Amino acid sequence: MLKNKLLLLCLALSVHPLVAQVTVSGKILDDNNHALAFAGIALVSAQDSQLVKGALSDTSGYFAIPAVLPGNYRLVATLLGYATQYTDPFVVQADSKNVTADIRLQLASTVLSEATVVAQRPLFEQKADRLIMNVANSPVASGGSALEILQKIPGVLVVQDRVTLAGSQSLQIWIDGKPSQYADMNAVLRDMPGDQIDRVELITQPGARYDAAGGTILNIILKRNAELGFTGTAALTLGGSTYDLRYAGTDDRNFYRLNPSLGLNYRSGQWNLFGSYSYQQRSSFSVIQVERFIADETYKQVSYNPSSWSIHNYRLGADFFASPKTTVGVLLRGFTRTGNSNSKNVTDVFNQDQTQGLGSFITQNNTQSDRTNLLGNLNLKHEFDAEAGHTLNLDLDYSQYDIQNNSALAIYQLISSGPASLSNQNLNQPIRLFVGQTDYALPLDSTFKLEAGAKASFAKIDNDLQFLRGGVLDTAQSNGFLYHENINAAYLNLSKKLKKFDFNAGLRAEQTVVSGETMGEKVLDRNYLQWFPSASAVYNINSHFAVQGAYSRRVNRPGFQQQNPFAFFIDSLTYTQGNPLLRPEITDNTQLAVTYDGQPFFKVSYGKTSDVIIENAPRLEGTRTFTTAANLAEYQRWTLELNFPVKFKKLIDGYGGNQFIYNAYDAEYLDTRYNRSRWNWLAYAQINVNLPGDFKLELGGWYMTKFLEEFFDISTMGGLNFGVSKTFWDKRGRLSLSLNDILYTQNSDIHIDYSDVLVNFSQRNDSRNARLTFSYRFGNTELKNARRRGTGSDDQSARVKVE
Repeated sequence: MLKNKLLLLCLALSVHPLVAQVTVSGKILDDNNHALAFAGIALVSAQDSQLVKGALSDTSGYFAIPAVLPGNYRLVATLLGYATQYTDPFVVQADSKNVTADIRLQLASTVLSEATVVAQRPLFEQKADRLIMNVANSPVASGGSALEILQKIPGVLVVQDRVTLAGSQSLQIWIDGKPSQYADMNAVLRDMPGDQIDRVELITQPGARYDAAGGTILNIILKRNAELGFTGTAALTLGGSTYDLRYAGTDDRNFYRLNPSLGLNYRSGQWNLFGSYSYQQRSSFSVIQVERFIADETYKQVSYNPSSWSIHNYRLGADFFASPKTTVGVLLRGFTRTGNSNSKNVTDVFNQDQTQGLGSFITQNNTQSDRTNLLGNLNLKHEFDAEAGHTLNLDLDYSQYDIQNNSALAIYQLISSGPASLSNQNLNQPIRLFVGQTDYALPLDSTFKLEAGAKASFAKIDNDLQFLRGGVLDTAQSNGFLYHENINAAYLNLSKKLKKFDFNAGLRAEQTVVSGETMGEKVLDRNYLQWFPSASAVYNINSHFAVQGAYSRRVNRPGFQQQNPFAFFIDSLTYTQGNPLLRPEITDNTQLAVTYDGQPFFKVSYGKTSDVIIENAPRLEGTRTFTTAANLAEYQRWTLELNFPVKFKKLIDGYGGNQFIYNAYDAEYLDTRYNRSRWNWLAYAQINVNLPGDFKLELGGWYMTKFLEEFFDISTMGGLNFGVSKTFWDKRGRLSLSLNDILYTQNSDIHIDYSDVLVNFSQRNDSRNARLTFSYRFGNTELKNARRRGTGSDDQSARVKVE
């Protein structure tokens, strides 16, 4: 019986439809009928000019592109010193035998300027299951970090240096379709240059093929060039900001950033090679003001933390097109970061009505931090039938993160002349991660598709924290925490089209095995299996309107640092502590949307989470306030969303939107019932203006009313950004200026009032800044995703014959 099942599986994996394939061939000639060698010929989609295959002409001018599947295509021929030539669209059918094309190129100096129509991607594209932000050519995005770019996506906020979705914490950050749950992704995003990003996908209802962990996915897609020949881009960003920081007790005013970068790509024959390097040198700051009301005393703190760092980012990869159906790729990506910060925290102690000073002290925290990351990937993609979507993907990943932080803390009493209290925190944390994954898609017929896959990941994290007091190791405050995690997963997904309905249903199973030990004692040991169903349906009312409904179950597993049982001091009165007893939280999500031309303009979504992991549950211990993660609550969230386009002829385009958000928590904590809820409003807009002379303006912003996040009441926030860009030198050069957080309203003001914890907290950082970026594209830059309307002589310059 088992052998029969294996035989059926092998047959299912091996069967694929036989589709006729033809060869597109021809000659490249000049005006004098002389052969032109080494011209680049691209076969592109007639619909959107995406590159399908490519070739180079030989010494006789002959070229051949074999194994072309049925479809609508154009040919594009380029050669240095000659004008680019586009053929008329042609159709390759299943019964076609061959396609021949003779293409004549004219010297660039003899060609009159011609009208071009370039199919540029809009900054935002709203799809049925995701919102796509195309940042590659946005002046607002130029020269910024990935973290700064994400803040421009509707509903995405950064609160206390953490990325959230309209206040929700269940957000995953992926890079090139891969999760990085073991690294501090907020730190990675701060260090990643935005110029490396092609687009960002906001996936609000992930299906069975995605990891069940977390909620909405922010998938950052890095640039990968698909042009023939040698291409490259060099860029330089200069930025700066100025502030009046006398309220924080410092005369510092000016902060800067410097960011040169280089990206190279070479594609010829069966090989595509690509690489990039960038360097960033930056200075920044944060100011935190805290009021703590403890018994009959008031503690007022002002903490000024200037920092500077240098970052090297690199990326190197290759794709080998082993056959028309099979591609093998290898990728190496990583960064090194060195930084330091010198925090000074001044604390004044008053009586309850703040009429009498009781004491003052200063806490200095000088931290040297080093981070390195290296990721290697080997991947294979085989297309049994590219048109039908019959594919097989294999991925193997190995990555390592190494984190070292050395903090020197000194506490001085301002009134007495006693000795300072000196201590050190030294953290060494290596992370090792291995992942193997396979995905298979099989169209059963033109309306029915099956997808299946499996994945296994293994993580090892070693946290070594040494706390020294007066140069002597304090074993009570030191920590050695070794963490192992193994997640095994498999999924099955079915999709079916039935008249006006589109159905999709999937099931994913995940086994989680975790263990943790500290100082030789096991404090964590779990092994559990969970099931995650998902389903969606679309009813197409007519050619424009449709109604979509979706459901999915998600999990948010406790993070490594959340389960580390030891304390990490932020200052003398504040520290964080992990909890090894945390359980995973489960969320059931549903949504209903009305779409127009596939773009949702009205959506209602609801989510209910049990065993909610409260990230910052506050607790008072003497005069110290510390936070810890705990399973405390049931959480409900409603979101009403209304989006609308902004369009005026060809001059103005953009979008606007509103979200009405309801957050409700029900928890038992510190022997007190916490039952609170709040509605808040989020508005956002992005306007693009296309001006004559290749100028482009962008104006974007967002505003959110007071909202509730766990135990935090967070005051109104907002941001206003402006960008302008100019292209020149035949669109090879580009100069961009961006002004960010112009009104300086992207700050956090937080109030906590629960049980015996009463705290006011505000944070200001370097969010208002200006950046000037110059970039230059060199090499063969003609085969972008462009659609061109040629001259009247094209009919004779490019003849295509389909037989």
